[in-house]
Amino acid sequence: MYLDRCQVDTPDTLVEATWKHVREARSEISKVLDFGAGDGRFAKYGIFDEYIGFEIDEDRCRGSELPINARLVNQCAFHENLDDADLCIGNPPFVRNQDLPEGWRQHASNVLKKRTGLTLSGLSNAWQYFFLLSLISCKTDGLVALVIPYEWVSRPSARNLRVYIREQGWSVKVYRLVDTTFDSVLTTSSITIVDKSSRTGTWQFFEESRDGTWAQKISESGAAAGVIPYRRRSEMRANAPRAVRGLSPGTQKVLTLTEAERARCGLEISIDVVPCVTTLRALPADQTSFGEDQFRVLFRDAGQKCWLIRTDTPPSRNLAAYLSCVPAADYQTATCLEREVWWKFNMPPVPDVLMAQSFKGTYPKAVVNSVRARAVGGVCGVYNLEPAQAALVSTGLNGIDIRERVVAHSHGLRKIEINQINALLDDAFVDGQFV
Repeated sequence: MYLDRCQVDTPDTLVEATWKHVREARSEISKVLDFGAGDGRFAKYGIFDEYIGFEIDEDRCRGSELPINARLVNQCAFHENLDDADLCIGNPPFVRNQDLPEGWRQHASNVLKKRTGLTLSGLSNAWQYFFLLSLISCKTDGLVALVIPYEWVSRPSARNLRVYIREQGWSVKVYRLVDTTFDSVLTTSSITIVDKSSRTGTWQFFEESRDGTWAQKISESGAAAGVIPYRRRSEMRANAPRAVRGLSPGTQKVLTLTEAERARCGLEISIDVVPCVTTLRALPADQTSFGEDQFRVLFRDAGQKCWLIRTDTPPSRNLAAYLSCVPAADYQTATCLEREVWWKFNMPPVPDVLMAQSFKGTYPKAVVNSVRARAVGGVCGVYNLEPAQAALVSTGLNGIDIRERVVAHSHGLRKIEINQINALLDDAFVDGQFV
C-alpha cells in the first residue's frame, strides 16, 4: 500500500521545468542525487557527470532506460549517509503521515535527528523527510531542487523545516505550479529551489501562468499582509472566542450514522445519538443559520451522516447491541485501537457556530448552530460567542476577504487552519467587542 501511494509519475514537462531552474542557478554540475527516484526520469533531461537515484520499489528500477552516467540503486534512501552532492533533485514520495509505516518513519527520524539534531513534526508527510535528507546530502555550496507541495511555505507541520533553512541563511525560491499539474494529487505543487551557496537568507515566491511564464509574488500567499498568522490557544485571552477542530471519532463509518441507519438500529435521538455535521457542502452559500428545517431536509432526508453516537452516558440496550455487532475490520484505525474501549471517544461540546475549514470564496462557510449539532471531521466548532458575535462570524466578519491570506491547498481550494481562525477571532473581538 505504501509503495502504491508513493508512485505518482512526474510529467516530463515538469522535469524539464525543474532542470531549467537548476541551470539558472548552476552552469556545471558534477554529482546528482535523487531520493525516491521512481524510474529515474530526472536523469533524462539534465547535464551532469554522475546521477544516482535511490528507489525502494524494485519494480520501478527494473527496465528503466537511463544515460550511461546514471544509475538506480534499489534501496531505501535513508540507509546511506551522503553529503557530497552538487545537486539533489526529484519529486519525493507524497504519502500522508497517517499512512507511513511506523518502522520506516522511526528509522528516517533517527537518521535525520542524528545528522541534524532536528526532529520533524509528527504530522510530517513523507516528502518532508526526503526534503531534509536532500538538504543535508548536498555539499555546503550545493543546490536542492524538488517538486513538493506548495503548502510547505506556511503549514505548521513544516515549521521546523522552514526554521532550519532560515537558521542556515540559505536562499529560497518557490515556484507555485498550476493546480492541474498532478490530476491525481489533491494538493498544489511547487518547484522549490534551496541554494546553499547563497547565505543571503532571501525567500522569493513565484506563480506559474498557464502559458508557462512566472510572476513574482510579494509573499507566500500573494497578499501584502502575508499569510494569516497562527495563534495557539495559550496565546489568546481567557474565555475569548475560539475555534476547535472537529471531532475525529476514529471511524466515521460506524460512529456516525445516517437517518436510515439510526432508524434501522432502533437508536433514539438524544438518548443514543445526537445531531452532528461532517460537511457543510449541502448548505447554500448564503446560509448563515442552521436550524431544524435545514437539518431535516438537507441532512436527515438526504441520507447524510448526521447522527453521532453518545459516549457520555452508559449505552442503552439498543446502542450496546449495535456496537457489539460492528465487525472488527471496521474499526482497525490507530485512533480506535489506542482506546481501552474502541468506540469510547470524549464527547465534544456543542459549538455556537459551525465552520468549514476548506473554502473557495472570500471566507469559509459558517452558520449559527441553532440545531445544536456536534462538529465532526472537516467542520470545526467555534465557542464562547455571544449571539451578536456568532452572527458576525457566520456572515464573514463584516465581509472581509481572506482568500489572498490563505495559501491555496488544491484546485483553487483553500484550507484555513484552526490556529489561523483563532487569530482572526482574537483580532476581531477585543474585550468582547468587534473591531
